[in-house]
Amino acid sequence: MKAIRTMNPLISRGKRHLRHTSLALASALLVACGSGGGGADAPEAVVTAVADTQLLEGNAGTTTQLEFVITLNKPVVKSLGVDFRTDSTAKAGVTPISTGSATGGSACTVAGTDFVAVTSGRVTIPAGSATGKLTVTVCGDDKFEPNETLTVVWTSAGAAGGSAVATIVNDDAGGLNGTGATSLLGRVAAFGRDANPLTNSDTDGPLGFAFVKKTGCTDDKVTGLTWQRPDPTATGNYASLDAYVASVNSAAPCTHTDWRVPTVDELLSLMNASSTNGNAPNADRTGAVDAMTGQYWTSESVATASSNAWTVDAANGGAVSFVIKTDPHKVRLVRGGSNALVCNNSDSRFTNFLDGTVEDTKTGLMWKQCPEGGSGLTCGSTASSFASEAAIVAQLNAANANASASGLGYTDWRIPTRNELASLVGRACTGNRNLAAPASIFPYNGGVLNLNFVTATLDANALVAPNQRVWSINFPEGGLGQTLITTPMHLRLVRAGQ
Repeated sequence: MKAIRTMNPLISRGKRHLRHTSLALASALLVACGSGGGGADAPEAVVTAVADTQLLEGNAGTTTQLEFVITLNKPVVKSLGVDFRTDSTAKAGVTPISTGSATGGSACTVAGTDFVAVTSGRVTIPAGSATGKLTVTVCGDDKFEPNETLTVVWTSAGAAGGSAVATIVNDDAGGLNGTGATSLLGRVAAFGRDANPLTNSDTDGPLGFAFVKKTGCTDDKVTGLTWQRPDPTATGNYASLDAYVASVNSAAPCTHTDWRVPTVDELLSLMNASSTNGNAPNADRTGAVDAMTGQYWTSESVATASSNAWTVDAANGGAVSFVIKTDPHKVRLVRGGSNALVCNNSDSRFTNFLDGTVEDTKTGLMWKQCPEGGSGLTCGSTASSFASEAAIVAQLNAANANASASGLGYTDWRIPTRNELASLVGRACTGNRNLAAPASIFPYNGGVLNLNFVTATLDANALVAPNQRVWSINFPEGGLGQTLITTPMHLRLVRAGQ
């Protein structure tokens, strides 16, 4: 019979302790290595979002950094890498690059480069951080351009990956002013200077306006125009305008001697569409002393009736109509470049992409060449009419929901503001079915139905059915005024712009 061996209890306890310690270490190693699935590393924190961003472009010779904020679900214990590349938002196959899309290049010294393209970038988020930043270099310039977009596509361990959009916001003079209104037809989102916190500071004018007021004149930093301060004594008939212009140039306000009578669109650029009844609409006013009231002459005669000329009515929110030239009205002079539309596109202002879209190089806007419901080279004999706010917004949504067909390759169409739509009116132009816009570019502008075109700008006049009227334009005639939303109207969509 063999003797029974007894184990020293201290040794037994030690072995059990070592066994438990080994199991604990093995468990810890499995956690650290991502336990299971072959032992691949799994991050202890993951990217949950990369936010869209924007910045002002900057001037020529300067560079700035677009910063995309990265958000994690919790702070990382060890560093985490996020890989990214830049992508264009341009429509494929469009030459030149489609309106509103930024152009990437190898360096800011390469002509036409809006940002330095990144083909394979990585940012490392250090231990202890729950946020990070992706950066892309933006190249400044001094040329007016529409706001331009680019996309960053990102990937990171443990996350699904995704993309974020950056907007390079124009900060050079040119293009169109805002309307001062952020409450739009159908409660669609306001766009551009009126809504963007980078451009809607009210320190130099309401909402999207930006003025530098001087003794005798006002500089408009958005359009680049300089305005004579309102002169309450400047009233007369159309024939008296030349003499008045000569007298002002002789006096040389702000040392300028090239003052002239403004176009319709130039005067319209001063009008604040959010002004209610009883408030002068000129956005550059500082009080009653320089408030614009009554009708103001423009330089534009009526193409089909030389005895009439166009006026902008500051007593009616900026309505545009024509009057006989022998009537007495007010005048306010301007200086600087003119955006008057040239008939038949002889100045190559419009670029036809031959896909149903047209770019206006002076305003930075892209338009559908046909009104909604029209198509083909002539846009058809008629276009659809819309007689309710809901119908208009439904048509807009339908166009953006079908990029490959009715969206013509885009998903960011908008209902134009009154300033945007008014920029297409050429009141000196005549043509088949088209008395007030270049028929070679926009083949249907009301046609046999003779309907107004709707804008997104609501009539702010609270005394006459607030928000029940909308500003609209009659293209065959050229007038701009307020129309009940329930009136049948055509719709032409726009995208890009400032």
